[in-house]
Amino acid sequence: MGRLNLHYKDGGSVPDGVGLLISILVRYPEVCSVRYLQSEHGLTFRFMIYGTDQGEKFVHSLREALVVYHGLEGQDMRICEIQLKQEEALALITVTRDVESMDQREVGLIVDLVKDLSHQLIYDDTEVPEEEQTFQEEVIGQILQSFRDCRLDKGFIAIREEGRVLVYNS
Repeated sequence: MGRLNLHYKDGGSVPDGVGLLISILVRYPEVCSVRYLQSEHGLTFRFMIYGTDQGEKFVHSLREALVVYHGLEGQDMRICEIQLKQEEALALITVTRDVESMDQREVGLIVDLVKDLSHQLIYDDTEVPEEEQTFQEEVIGQILQSFRDCRLDKGFIAIREEGRVLVYNS
């Protein structure tokens, strides 16, 4: 499987970390934004949910599942922060993890757990063909592997807007 080579309009290459953010949003339409935190060398995933019934039980269940996963994998997590912020009829869920101990399976696990624990997830209703899903999973795995010990010189955020993925410096 070849590497994903993304380029800016002017022809310059997109850094691996930016490609990672793009691949996560392409593969997982349930994620409304993903941010690379340069100072922490971490990733922050944001989800939106209808309703006000999520609460601390949801946060606790998600955290426990990640602790169990990493226990089975034999890896310690340096950062595992989960926040839930209520905004009127919406809940914003933010999951922040360190890049060093993440792999592609965990990214998929986080998305699946949020989907399973919350029945009213807001997401982009884009159909991603199975071959594209598999390709993006492989890209995410490759970039996470190479990105573990390599920090970007600044932070980035990728968001979903009207069926497109937009990336900004943060």
